[in-house]
Amino acid sequence: MPVKKSRAKQWFSVIAPKCFGEMEIGKTVASEPHILMSRRIETSAMDLTGNLEKYYFKFIFKVNRTEGDKAFTEFDGSECLRDYISRMVVRRVRRIDIIQDLIMRDGKKIRVKGIAILRGRVKSTIQKTVRSRIKKLLKTEIENLTLEEFVKKLLSDEIKNKVLKEARKVYPIRHFEIRKTEVI
Repeated sequence: MPVKKSRAKQWFSVIAPKCFGEMEIGKTVASEPHILMSRRIETSAMDLTGNLEKYYFKFIFKVNRTEGDKAFTEFDGSECLRDYISRMVVRRVRRIDIIQDLIMRDGKKIRVKGIAILRGRVKSTIQKTVRSRIKKLLKTEIENLTLEEFVKKLLSDEIKNKVLKEARKVYPIRHFEIRKTEVI
């Protein structure tokens, strides 16, 4: 029976992208640097920014290069915690899901999944109007941004507030959140 050679494993510091100040977000172990490529790391937005109000948001990064004992990452997506979404969707509200694939100014393709919560029972025509208004607004807002600008606006709730302001002209919206983003 052939004997497998085992290599000593090495610790690598995982570094966040430039838009987060290239801070260390964790450590990971691997026997060789090339094994880390495309490894995905999740971290809380609260840990990245120090903003306690963003407790419900997490970012997903993907390792794209290594130098020495450092593994550098790029933005790969974001997600809201399930508890946060389930606290918004309660009895006697209408949930509208928005899913859209957009191409950003820097050529990156991103899938944006949003959720809008309306009060009480709502006619289907109003739901369609709200959904189309939100899709149109997200398209104009996001397609004019680079990925880095998008991440900054996502953290500052700038896009969320614009959507709420515009969509409330059609029907009073209780909540709106970009619940998930994925770089395709």
